[in-house]
Amino acid sequence: MTTATAPTKTPRQSFWSYENKLVTVFFFAVGLVFFDRLIINFLMPFIQADLGLNNAQVGQLAGAAALTWSIASIVGGRLSDRVKSKRLYLVVLLVAFSLASFLQGFVGTFVHLIILRLMMGMFEGPTIPVTQSVLAMESSPHRRGFNLGFTMNTANGLFGGVLAPVIIVALATIFDWRTAFFFTIVPGLIMAFVIWKVMREPQAVTSEAVDYAHPDHKGGLGEVLRNRNVVLSIIMFSGFMVYLISLQVFGPLYLTNIRGWTAGSMSLILAAFGVGTAIWGFVVPLISDKIGRKPTAVVFGLLSTLAPISFVYIANPGLLGAAVFVFAAGMGVGGLAMSVIPAESVRPAVAGLAVGLPVGIGEFVGGFLNPVITGAVADQYGLASALFISSGGALVATFFALFLKESAPSKVGGTRAVVVP
Repeated sequence: MTTATAPTKTPRQSFWSYENKLVTVFFFAVGLVFFDRLIINFLMPFIQADLGLNNAQVGQLAGAAALTWSIASIVGGRLSDRVKSKRLYLVVLLVAFSLASFLQGFVGTFVHLIILRLMMGMFEGPTIPVTQSVLAMESSPHRRGFNLGFTMNTANGLFGGVLAPVIIVALATIFDWRTAFFFTIVPGLIMAFVIWKVMREPQAVTSEAVDYAHPDHKGGLGEVLRNRNVVLSIIMFSGFMVYLISLQVFGPLYLTNIRGWTAGSMSLILAAFGVGTAIWGFVVPLISDKIGRKPTAVVFGLLSTLAPISFVYIANPGLLGAAVFVFAAGMGVGGLAMSVIPAESVRPAVAGLAVGLPVGIGEFVGGFLNPVITGAVADQYGLASALFISSGGALVATFFALFLKESAPSKVGGTRAVVVP
């Protein structure tokens, strides 16, 4: 009895508990994933001019990483429930995708670049299901939404949305776009070492976490696909990815090619969106812990629809920066649909798969099919059409959020994960 009581009390008494250490480490790890994945969008004005790419090829480059990401996240989510060492699994993934990112600096043709994007997606895809399912297990029930939202949304916003455009565009301006890719190997190796030293194999900190540690794979896929919230999360995250990828891929090109703004101005606008993502990324899940997942997803999802439209109709850089900062509040909905809602709507034993399906299918629809199709549409009807498609994706995600069954522990009662049929 003594050994069972001590672990529960220690995290509450000390700020630097293992739970907080893990949240911090995964915050940087997930941030690095999005940093490496998204920098190509901010470098695209340089790459497009150097390699002579059209908008369709730009979309294909974005879609290449998303294609392998979508497959790897589903397979990797399932594999993360089976491997003996999640720590070693995660370290190998970090080293592999950092190396692929580094090698992008050597490419000379579109074909070379798209091959490396396929490799990056293959190694980056499983990292999200692994980190999110481990956190769902190690988190205190009342902090699950915050922990998962903070490591996913805020890390995405800070690293992929703020640091990436500022640092990478500066490196490309001072040196060249190839040097910017070379830089990425350093934080990748550092992060792999930190995870190896800090992370332990997942252990049960609550009674429900025992199920995470001993997954039951019999009938797992069928069980997960019969779950209403998981299916809705798949649709919501697919719409959200259409919104996000279209905005991130074609937004920078719209500002530089259509607005005629400098790469520096473009990077500041995208950084403002990133700051908003970083702040709202943990505020929105925290709000959802209090008022529930469903109302939070509906209200903040509507804000997402306004971000792409503001690129088209707001011509002042200062006003546009302020607008995208506010409308970035909708980014928190992506984290809810991707990990929080599916993870707490199923048995912990199949949480890795439940998170992997929205990520995988969402990546395929929104990350692969969407930029390929949207790039072709942009060549035909102009870059503004890509931003309207982005807004439409957010609207789809918001609509299907109306049909969610509430899963937040604070609203349904109790502290255990709630299995919502």
